[in-house]
Amino acid sequence: MQFPHILLVAALGGLIAVPALSDTQTVEITVENTGATALSCQAAMAHWYSVSLGDIAAGDSLSFALGADIDSGTAFLRNTKGDEMPVQRLWCGLKGKDWATRFEIPLERRAGVALTDMTLSCADQDGQTECLAP
Repeated sequence: MQFPHILLVAALGGLIAVPALSDTQTVEITVENTGATALSCQAAMAHWYSVSLGDIAAGDSLSFALGADIDSGTAFLRNTKGDEMPVQRLWCGLKGKDWATRFEIPLERRAGVALTDMTLSCADQDGQTECLAP
């Protein structure tokens, strides 16, 4: 009887057809506010949606994590449902006018290139946010 063999071949073929899981990592980002003005950090997601990552009082710091798909070069945040939402931009700026005074946090988003953890020291410099890697 050939029927069980056909099922076995079909089952094995289905397992082979399942795509391999992509290589993902977690990237830790810490922003230290070394100035006298409060900062706010945001992430712009797909479809012009932005999410607050947090505010940073003078002398404090904020840490957050992004996911990164090394295979595609995509950086992402997980929403409350666990969906991976691609991050288009990441910035910190003066609280209350963070977009106009922003410093964009650079994210290397190239397929096959891993992101690295980073720490930035940020402060208000003449009405604009300046950030440096210590």
